[in-house]
Amino acid sequence: MAPEARRSWPGPGGRLCDREDAGGTPKGLVAIPTYRDAPATRPADLAGRDLAGSPVAVEVVGVDRWTLLLFLSTGCLGCQEIWRSLQHPEPFAGVTPVVVTRDPGADDGDALRRLAPSGVAVVQSTPAWRAYRVQGPPFFVLVDGGRGQVATEGVAVGASHIAEVVAAHLAVVSGGPAPPAG
Repeated sequence: MAPEARRSWPGPGGRLCDREDAGGTPKGLVAIPTYRDAPATRPADLAGRDLAGSPVAVEVVGVDRWTLLLFLSTGCLGCQEIWRSLQHPEPFAGVTPVVVTRDPGADDGDALRRLAPSGVAVVQSTPAWRAYRVQGPPFFVLVDGGRGQVATEGVAVGASHIAEVVAAHLAVVSGGPAPPAG
């Protein structure tokens, strides 16, 4: 595909959203490609197992913070760059990232322990995948815990793209200027 070529996909409500192919950088506030045309996901707190196999719970609703749920797996090629980005101290400014994998045994436990960043919660919970209607990784959900609602969600096309979408949403919510359109 030529560098100047663009691709489009149906966004929320069926409108088309464009993204530059060449650099992979979105222009303005764009929807992430998603596989579903469904009502907004209702956020839910997470319950599952930590990396040691102990029960763990993460509050997502009714808390005064933004939570970025990153649905990843160890064998997903699209997930690798996101796993690497989480090794940095603050890959997604202004939000609390939480990695959600499937239940223990569904992923390679040794690989998961190698990939898991220190300081970032990892919850192994197949029920969370069902609750957030995630069909496959990489997928992300940004939850406004104070309002108890999903701000945006979609197929994760890369850590920098997720970070830009998150920053754009936080800017708009905080009263800052909306990013320029396309």
